[in-house]
Amino acid sequence: MMYRNKKIPLIKEYRMDKLRSCLKCIGNYAFNRDKQKECILNLYPGKSEKSVFRGMVIPSLRHLGLIVGYGDFLRLSANGKLIIESESLSQNLYQRVLRAVMYEIDQNMFQFIGIIRNNDLISVQNFIQLMDVNAPSDKQKRERISHWLSVLKEVGLINYNAENIVLNKQIYNQTLSDMDYKNVEEFRKQLFDAYSELYKKTAGIVDIADLREKVAVEMLKNDKMTLTEGQFDKMLREIHFVTDGYIISFGRPMGAEEKLFEYKGNYFRTLSIHFFRKEVQNER
Repeated sequence: MMYRNKKIPLIKEYRMDKLRSCLKCIGNYAFNRDKQKECILNLYPGKSEKSVFRGMVIPSLRHLGLIVGYGDFLRLSANGKLIIESESLSQNLYQRVLRAVMYEIDQNMFQFIGIIRNNDLISVQNFIQLMDVNAPSDKQKRERISHWLSVLKEVGLINYNAENIVLNKQIYNQTLSDMDYKNVEEFRKQLFDAYSELYKKTAGIVDIADLREKVAVEMLKNDKMTLTEGQFDKMLREIHFVTDGYIISFGRPMGAEEKLFEYKGNYFRTLSIHFFRKEVQNER
């Protein structure tokens, strides 16, 4: 059986230590492209801006959805921020966050883990043959596949060598457990808290991307919980948008933008909440 896949990107920088260091450069110098570039180039001595910053690092981080924005507005996405913040808390939490984020990326873009899970043991050669990857050449097809397999191996989701690929079931099951967040009421409270902090600077209209980051980081720091972007969006779809106490409204993007919130086939960039009763806003 051939597994049809949409065109998957080539992740040119796929070493997790380098990706993590580059994310720190983006995060430490958010909205300052010159400083971001200088910081990243220092990680690759002797390499040019064209080959490293513009040709490898930024495309890789963008493909993975770990950064948003362009030019002087480049910054970490919520998932990118989650990775960096988790490392400062504990190595174990960092590893679990990293697996959750990479698993989510795989689900959305590559779908490798599902194929590997359905086969107790699969040879690398058979795996490559199964994948109908849209690439300019067979060599580039293999490169795209091998780079992402290397990422999944490095975070521990699979075991992978020159011959075979096998799912690391214990870590895979732990990752599924980490991502099985279902507390709608607690999420609503976290959302209201984050909105209350952000809306003062935005006349009540808050970017959903900022809410994703705020809620995820607070839950990570306070509860040691991993809430990826996909989990945030899933939980946002679960809460009631209209009640006796509040109404949640969404704003559409003005043009082509990144990281939009999808609901029933429509895409939104911003969120605003109108509270009818002050006690609802202050619920914790």
